[in-house]
Amino acid sequence: MLSLISRGRMLLDYARERLAQGAEPLVGDPSRGVIILLDGIGGIQIGPLVARRGFREAGLPHATYLFDWHRGFPGELLGDLIALRRNLVSGARLARLIRSFRRAYPTAPLHVLAYSGGTGVAIFAAERLGRRARIDTLILACPALSPTYPLTPALRNVHRCIGLISRRDFGLLGLGTCLFGSIDRRFGLAAGLVGFHRPRILYPDDELQYRKLEQVHWCRDFCRLGHFGHHMGWASTAFIREQIAPWLDPTRATVISDSVPAQMGLVP
Repeated sequence: MLSLISRGRMLLDYARERLAQGAEPLVGDPSRGVIILLDGIGGIQIGPLVARRGFREAGLPHATYLFDWHRGFPGELLGDLIALRRNLVSGARLARLIRSFRRAYPTAPLHVLAYSGGTGVAIFAAERLGRRARIDTLILACPALSPTYPLTPALRNVHRCIGLISRRDFGLLGLGTCLFGSIDRRFGLAAGLVGFHRPRILYPDDELQYRKLEQVHWCRDFCRLGHFGHHMGWASTAFIREQIAPWLDPTRATVISDSVPAQMGLVP
């Protein structure tokens, strides 16, 4: 029941945000920093708009940019999922956007929050960036990537990467990716369900880069923030305001560890 209430509140916040701010790509002053938001497959923008509202409630000064990487009609799920070449091109477009923000505002913080299938596009973009266009914080919410996807090339151009993982997300990131594949076209359990796996053989550069990766597993404490572990549970204004926003605000910086299910009281 509480989970259903949480989903209803998410949809209400989405409707309020769409009425209040619309779906304009850029909202705010990017000279004070920017948070680039990527939706999952389908491109309905529920998660990004709720996130935008949550960041505003948290008092973050950053502008937000809705990056639309989809090519079909809103709600076209399968086309977004299986079009790997098209998604790689979208990653290249995102990389160009990040470079343009860095050129225009070289000292402003730049963060990326990507959700589900959008995490693949964000990773594809990070792989193409040079050190002059680094991402300060890359948040991968419910990543629909395969757990063994090699992150080293992307992490070279990221200062900090945080993955939001939930064992309760089996319907889409377990059964769904086993049947239809992940955004990087692998069939099996997704990283958003089981976490990213480090390579079996770690070269010095791999070890250095993977130290930037922090994986936060869902736990019961998140329920008080409206996150009950389902695929869009993170899209709660309270969770964004209280949990995610401090990761992007140096004045309220938090230290998190690479948590494991047993430590976090994870419920499958």
